[in-house]
Amino acid sequence: MKYFLSILFIFSLNLVSPLLAQDKNSADMSALLENKIWKVQLPKDKHYAMEMEFRSAGWKQTFLYDEKQTEICDSYSLHGDTIKSFQKNYIIQELTDSTLVLQYLPESLTIGVTPVRCTTDNSVQGQRQNEERLDSIWRKEDIWNKGVAKITGEPIKDLSMIEPPRWAVWDYDLTKYYVSQMKYPEELLKKNVAGYSVVMFALDTLGLPRWNTILTTIHEDFDKEVIRLTKELPHCLPCRNKNGKRMECLYTVYVPFLPQHYRDRVKADSIREEELKQSLVEWESGSYFQKGNPYAITSYINEHLRYNPKMLGNKKQIRGIYTMQIDSYGEVSEAKTMRSCGIPELDSMVLQIMKGMPRWTPAINYWKGEYQNSVWTVPVLFKNDTSVLIRYGATLTAHTTEPYLEVGVPVCYLNERGDTIVPYGKYRYCQTDTIKELGFVYENKPKDARIICINNTGKELFYVFKYDNGPDYIQEGLFRIMDENGLIGFADSLGNVIIRPQFKFAYPFKGGKTKVTLEGEQKEVPKSEGEKHYWESGTWFYVDKRNKHLTD
Repeated sequence: MKYFLSILFIFSLNLVSPLLAQDKNSADMSALLENKIWKVQLPKDKHYAMEMEFRSAGWKQTFLYDEKQTEICDSYSLHGDTIKSFQKNYIIQELTDSTLVLQYLPESLTIGVTPVRCTTDNSVQGQRQNEERLDSIWRKEDIWNKGVAKITGEPIKDLSMIEPPRWAVWDYDLTKYYVSQMKYPEELLKKNVAGYSVVMFALDTLGLPRWNTILTTIHEDFDKEVIRLTKELPHCLPCRNKNGKRMECLYTVYVPFLPQHYRDRVKADSIREEELKQSLVEWESGSYFQKGNPYAITSYINEHLRYNPKMLGNKKQIRGIYTMQIDSYGEVSEAKTMRSCGIPELDSMVLQIMKGMPRWTPAINYWKGEYQNSVWTVPVLFKNDTSVLIRYGATLTAHTTEPYLEVGVPVCYLNERGDTIVPYGKYRYCQTDTIKELGFVYENKPKDARIICINNTGKELFYVFKYDNGPDYIQEGLFRIMDENGLIGFADSLGNVIIRPQFKFAYPFKGGKTKVTLEGEQKEVPKSEGEKHYWESGTWFYVDKRNKHLTD
């Protein structure tokens, strides 16, 4: 073992006088050396081996002797045909994409006076394995693990609180998009230059990139391709907060450039294109509701239908046929009557239910990698059955496992049949024990919980302005509501938004008008110990119930 260590020392440090290197381009030599791994080819009777790895100005030598591994790390820089390290300069005698030859002075080495040849497995499989090893090293860097972040740049620690962006073909792994669509820079492909780029871009509420920036990269030509692909990125299902509201976000993607893997992909693509010419293949998937249950659509509509069977007269049943368009975001963008059931009121009821349906999974064009619009036709059967009124009763009642139904306790809401419409623990109680049309609940949060208005189907409509430790009072048929950002608007007792949230502060309606402002501050009343506040603004004005600015 002592003999081996001395050999390693001499092997690593002793150099010959500089020899003339082969006539090679310095830039080409640098490109081939960086990010490559070589193995020392030594006589077969020796029981030791060496592996060299050059990456990001770091030179790591790994010696293996009798199954024991020793690592020596050094920094280096490339200057033409010379590798400059901390102690010595190493002359490159030969450099290709698979071979590195360095010249040493073997004063006591017994392997001869010939140059030590460092080689990789130059087979296709060997190149793949080498690229996979490099890729695994690059992926460990922390900068690429941010994924989804707030538009401010702050990481989202709990991804369970949001719906991350999702692309049609690539789901939540956008690296697959770049790898499958990239055009490898031609000159870098010829030289077998592997590398990566890390791109960050902003996603708007339509799921489209607004701007992008390269965080780090190996080569500027990689950057150009990544930026091109980012601009051509199809829209995704946008990021949504816990309430299902669309939100902007930042998205960070690591994009590897691996020459042999790219060649493999191009070959596979060409084979696939030839196969497509000879066959008929359906490259689309239709939209679907919930988990794709074929009865889920009609079941949802029937569960929300409430009508008086007497409307059918002497008929036992009637049927209407309706269509709805599901847009590329999975939302119902349009609902129409294809064939009326003969009772306009029932037709209108079905269309309203359709327009209020939860999000679908939109149709996908796999060839283009895009979400797309789709149209569904749905028959609805109306029966002259008195059980309809019982089965689909509109009233919800609050229940809790606590001793008393009081403000702040966990609560659920059941319909008249005993079905759970609002699950237990989703909200906390807020002065509404019975919901016929609208009800008010607190967010299930330990502090700063907002008041939410829900209807008798459990659907969240909007936030409600808090007044006297409860929901705002109805005055002149309207009460104050709020959006995600705390802006104030107005809604009526049926849950219709009359004036969308837009005001910084707003007072209740009085005499057909309300005093509002677009800017101002909330200040604490002196000596109230934080219990009382007032609004201060220099730009108050009045609007009527149509949100018309009043001059008086």
